[in-house]
Amino acid sequence: MDVSDADVSAAGAASACVQCGHPHPSLIRRPLRPVRYSCRSCGAVFRPGPPPVPNTAQDRLAPPGRADGPRPGDIGRDPEGPDTDGDPLAAFMPVRMVRWVRAQAGPEPVPDAPDRATLARWYKDFDALVAAARSSPEARAAVERVSDVPLDRLPVKPPAFSKVCAALHATCYDAGLAASRLAGADPAVVGERIGHLRRWLATAGRSTTWLEAAPAPDPEPSAVEELLTPPRSFTADQVRALFGALFGVDKGPSVPGVRERFGDEGVREALLAYLKTGERPLREIVAADLAADPAPAFDPRPAPGGRLDAS
Repeated sequence: MDVSDADVSAAGAASACVQCGHPHPSLIRRPLRPVRYSCRSCGAVFRPGPPPVPNTAQDRLAPPGRADGPRPGDIGRDPEGPDTDGDPLAAFMPVRMVRWVRAQAGPEPVPDAPDRATLARWYKDFDALVAAARSSPEARAAVERVSDVPLDRLPVKPPAFSKVCAALHATCYDAGLAASRLAGADPAVVGERIGHLRRWLATAGRSTTWLEAAPAPDPEPSAVEELLTPPRSFTADQVRALFGALFGVDKGPSVPGVRERFGDEGVREALLAYLKTGERPLREIVAADLAADPAPAFDPRPAPGGRLDAS
């Protein structure tokens, strides 16, 4: 592989890892994009630049690989830095968490498309680290190494991974409706989590959605006809008939979630369509919406004085 003069010059500026100081990082060349380096020791990925100056206030503020601390406009979020630029994990978690995952990884490669168990573990362990940072100097130092958001702006108990996913499943993956089910938590944090986990459900986590569940037997037409006028409360058999007619599954969203998203008239029209033609228009809407726009339509930005910019 040919190495240009620019690459040679960059190599001189990247003689050591900006995160751990290990010498001679590996060169990563990308067509038409700036070169990057990968540390052979800790796995950090970064662009050429001077190593951080240790034990200074500037160093404590700056993320690995950055020489500048956060500006006042950035203090509410983790801006993307050289160590996360283009990282596929940034689609599924905030930048501070991406840095932490990469830094604590062992010799095994970190999956770019994590499964449910892996992603849930990362969220649980990182949340525990942030909570411990309130009383543990070691945990605080670990958080400050990866986060541009001051510790007092990070939530002590954010909504758990499983709770956010459950809210999305229940509401047919509608970001705004899911957020309303998580009321009481910081709205910016809720919005941040919904955005990342909805994107995961649309891509790497698609197999965990009820859209990918095994097809259910078609319900009897008479059972579907009974649902054209919604009952005051649904029996288990009626729920199965409803989900079977609308989505072709036994277990799907919640009944209130379906009615909140589509309205009783929209549900009735979909049931009539199923009775006439066997089509399931609401399933098609949910699938197309999740695939076409994995980012949330819900705007989670808080009012002035909010804790965390969720963009």
